[in-house]
Amino acid sequence: MFSLMQVADEMFLFPTIYTYSCFFFLKLDPYLTSHLCRSSGKPSQIYRMALSTNMAASLVLFSLLLLHFTQAEELMSIDGAPSPSPQAQPIDCGIACEGRCGLSKRPNLCKRSCGSCCKRCKCVPPGTSGNYEACPCYANLTTRKNARKCP
Repeated sequence: MFSLMQVADEMFLFPTIYTYSCFFFLKLDPYLTSHLCRSSGKPSQIYRMALSTNMAASLVLFSLLLLHFTQAEELMSIDGAPSPSPQAQPIDCGIACEGRCGLSKRPNLCKRSCGSCCKRCKCVPPGTSGNYEACPCYANLTTRKNARKCP
């Protein structure tokens, strides 16, 4: 003799055999009948619901697994990459321009124009003149008449 739960399990495995067996379960256990036999009385609906529940559970599991591997890959790329070099120290424009304008005939004008160029370009070429290739931005700044703005 089968127990009530074994028959219910068999219904999930073979839903077409037990298509209209709700009346049988109603006499045995009304609580089980309310769960097995929904509004239409077909256990195939329960079978579909079990499949959709399994599908939803596997989708959630797949999403968590994908999230785990994505985070692991990010950690590997962070740890495997060499650390970036520290940012360059900000230049002290006053000291740099004092050195640049040391031999100028008009040191105040030179320091003022050098200071504005230094603030914009964040660099000053070495030496008292020339060496513009060391700081291309400094060399490219010009006045309205296309003369070099920076000394």
